[in-house]
Amino acid sequence: PGRGRRIARVGAALALILAVCASIPKAYSGLQGSDLFKLQEIIVVGNHFLTVEDVVGQSGLSQGTNLFDTNLKSATDSIVSHPLVRNALLLRRPPDSLVISVEERVPLALVSTNEGLVGFDRDAVTFWLPNVPFDLPIVTGLDKVLSDSKLSEFTVRRNVAHFIETALREQPDFWHEVSEVCLLTPEEGDLILADRTMLKVRLDGIGAQMQNYRAFRAAGDVLLQDLAYIDLRYENQVIAGRQPTELDRLGQASAARILD
Repeated sequence: PGRGRRIARVGAALALILAVCASIPKAYSGLQGSDLFKLQEIIVVGNHFLTVEDVVGQSGLSQGTNLFDTNLKSATDSIVSHPLVRNALLLRRPPDSLVISVEERVPLALVSTNEGLVGFDRDAVTFWLPNVPFDLPIVTGLDKVLSDSKLSEFTVRRNVAHFIETALREQPDFWHEVSEVCLLTPEEGDLILADRTMLKVRLDGIGAQMQNYRAFRAAGDVLLQDLAYIDLRYENQVIAGRQPTELDRLGQASAARILD
């Protein structure tokens, strides 16, 4: 008798589940056809560069349509296809609202191209920026490095993005002094600071190189304006190249006259 009751309960539960599953399509169809769920409000969050109108227009959604009849996957794909959008999430908020949460691309630097300056983000993606002021360093030489390198374009771009993101995370105060990143190879480049100091660096291990630079600055043995460059590419050492003095230039001129 006990076993029979258990079988009966299981059978009743299965019957209830089947009934509910059978009713779901009908219930959802009823929601799609109901005037109670007409979309009246589209809320956009997470946007900074794009306007609400930009995001809603990109989604293809409009007020007055049924909340449950909207194709959220299609709208999400359309929003993410915008160059400034990194990710998007759409949520229905019954009875009549929908929330669009966007994650915009954040430029780490500006990249100089033949067509002008474009943004460059953590994913090594370049994209056109809105017409607002950006206080960011400029990356130059990327096109030449890409053309000369045997590495894939993705690898080179990823290395540059990792270098910038690491420097910004580990040395934020220093990074704000950087005016230009001049790439020379996929592994090395020159950093031009706001005071025109030139630092020769490797793209890997930037944290240790910055520590060496700060130790060199703290020593105060040489005035920065007397230096042509500061080479930080070697482990636990700093190589400073000085500017030519007036005596050097006179000596070069004399040597030139002798050669003539």
